[in-house]
Order: sequence, then C-alpha cells, then structure tokens
Amino acid sequence: MRTAQVIRRFTAREWGGTENVVSNISRILNQTGNPAEILATKALDSTETEEFNGCPVRRFDYRYPYFPMSPAKKRILDKKGGNPWSPGLEQYLSANQFDLIHCHNLGRLAELSARCAEKAGIPLVLSLHGGCFDVPGQELEELTRPLRHTFPYGGLVERLTGMKRDALQAASGIICVGENELDELTQRFPGKKICFLPNGVTPEKFARPSAFDWRRELNLSASTRLLLNISRIDYQKNQMLLVRLAARLKQRGDDIHVLMIGPPTSSWYYEQLRREIRAGGLEQVITIIPGMPPDDERLVAAYAQADRFILPSQHEPFGIVVLEAWSAGAPVIASNVGGLGRLVEDGVNGVKFAGGSLDALLAAYDRSPERGSAICAGALREVELKYDWKIIAGKFHDFYSEVIHG
Repeated sequence: MRTAQVIRRFTAREWGGTENVVSNISRILNQTGNPAEILATKALDSTETEEFNGCPVRRFDYRYPYFPMSPAKKRILDKKGGNPWSPGLEQYLSANQFDLIHCHNLGRLAELSARCAEKAGIPLVLSLHGGCFDVPGQELEELTRPLRHTFPYGGLVERLTGMKRDALQAASGIICVGENELDELTQRFPGKKICFLPNGVTPEKFARPSAFDWRRELNLSASTRLLLNISRIDYQKNQMLLVRLAARLKQRGDDIHVLMIGPPTSSWYYEQLRREIRAGGLEQVITIIPGMPPDDERLVAAYAQADRFILPSQHEPFGIVVLEAWSAGAPVIASNVGGLGRLVEDGVNGVKFAGGSLDALLAAYDRSPERGSAICAGALREVELKYDWKIIAGKFHDFYSEVIHG
C-alpha cells in the first residue's frame, strides 16, 4: 500500500501536532513495508527533498491567491491558517501512482487532493487535526486577519476553471482526532467511513533519563516547583492564563517557575505575553523559549523534570503534548475544551478546569497530584495500552485498507 501524506507545511523549526502525526504515521508505515511519502508546500522551509525519520519528504512551490500579498502577510499565513495553491504538488500527485491520498488539511490542499484522487480513481482520506465544527469564532476571525484589505481572486478562478471541490463530501473516509466531533461528522455524512483516531506518542522516548538539567539552567532551588507548558505560542493555546496564574502564585508566596517552550505562530500574541510579564515584574519566574526541534534532548528533560504540566488552551481538538507529559510521569492540568476535555478525565489521569477561568485553574493547581501518584501511574499505563504510535499506526493502516477495499 503506497500512500501520499499531504500536509500544508513540514518543518522541524515550527513543529506542531499535525507534523508529529504525519511524521510518525509515515515512519511506521515505511517500516512495515507500506511506502509513504510526505508532500508539503515550501512554507517556512524551501528544501525540495529530504529524508526525515526514514521517510521521503518533498516540498513544492505555492502561492496565496489574494492581492496584494506582502511578504509579512505571507509569513503570518505560513505560520498559521494559510490556504495555498500548489500546482507543482498537484502535478506530482497526478504523475505518480499511489493507492491512497491522505490529506491532513482542509481548504485548497484538500480540494487539490480530491481532484487527484478522482482522476486516479483512488480513495481520499481527510484528517481534521484542527477541528472542523467546534472552532471558536474569535479564532476564525484571527485566522483571517492577514487577509483584510486584500482581493480574494482564488475562489473566482476555481469556479471558472472547475477546480472547486467539496473535499469532505468527496472523501472516501474522514478521520477526526477529536472524539467530540465524531457524532457531528456521522450525522452530516451518513454512510461515509468516519472514525475517531487519536494522536499517539512513543512512550519510551519520554521515559528515558536526560543529562540536561533545567533547574541548573534556570538557576532554580530544589524546592521551586517547575510548571511546564509546551505548545505553540498562540492565542489558541492561551498562555496568557499561565502568566496570570504565575502572578497569583507569586503574590501568595508560592515558590514556582513557569517554563513555556514553543514556536510563536502569532507574533502579536507573543509580544503581548512579554509585555504582560514585564508589567507584572515576572521576568524571574517565567521563561519563554521560542521553539525547539522535535528531537531536542531539552524537550524530553523538560517533561521529565516538570512538577506540573499545564495546557490552558481555549480550543484543542486533542492535545498530543498531554500524552508526552503522561509518558514522562508529569501530573497534567488541562482546560476542559474540545477533544482535550475527553482525553483528560478529572481525578483519573489528570485534573481539568473550566477553560479561560483563572480561579478554576488555581483551584485545579491546588488539588493536582504530585509526581509518583496513582493518577500519574495510571496515566502512563493508559498511554502504553492505548496511545503508543505502534498501536495507532496499525489502526491507520486498518482504516486505509477498509477504505481502499470498500
């Protein structure tokens, strides 16, 4: 079974959950004798061909069909929310023989994939990594901010040339990573093959000891609680709530340090965070590191040495970083939103709080377990039984087979 894994961007410098999924699924498919290629645009990485974790990666030229489109706006769209054309990617898909196309984005790349699958007479599978029906209106508004005062000529051209497709309707199968969307998809597309397939993790990667010492790096005492957040620096991830939690904890005399690691995908939000930290005099209790490669040893060390892992997202289809924290034995505190609210069970494998509420987050922090607790041990067992990439990749393969033969 040869598959094309289509993704908008693929770069270790701006790594996120979708890249993580595509990389690991492709790696295991190739290891099991099922060739998979990762096909992306050159957004944030102009390297045309390379091998990543044993999987071939190809990148293609692209453009955003809006006028005018400044380099600054293009970079914002590259980081988040871009909806590009890529004729070269479409030509490559059409010229090569695949058994199935799996597109990990909606928009024009999904429509491109639908046209190629239709032409080749092969199935198309779509994954909804960012959610589809539960994205907050404020987030959608922010996604379109760079397109204000531009003329969107793409839709007109697509309709005149017959390029337009309803990719969800055309897809042979749909995968949602957020369990909360499964019922909605089933109702909207009766008879279509639809399944919930969660993200995965390699537990042993995060269970191994690391020589890097974050306490020494940050000059922390043995008694300081290290609170960790690993995610894109973005309004969706709501790190501002962590800044305000740090201010509240400092005010009441708690000895804590907040470590945030992640690439800034929203520059204005990143600057807003930094202003809030300076205004609150929190420079000594908050450290922001704007991104690390996925194989950086310091990431593993951060999970292993954190006293709490906190994910305060406003919208989260899944939350792959929670699996990584569980694998490292870190107690998890997460907002009760989207698929994340289904993943974390309060008092069972973590602690949940009402998203956006500082008082609720503080209460969750105060009742969260310590490392080595029964909750942390149970979370690790759950990861090993349900979320190991070897298990998840097998389910992807089974779904592909079902779609192809169906």
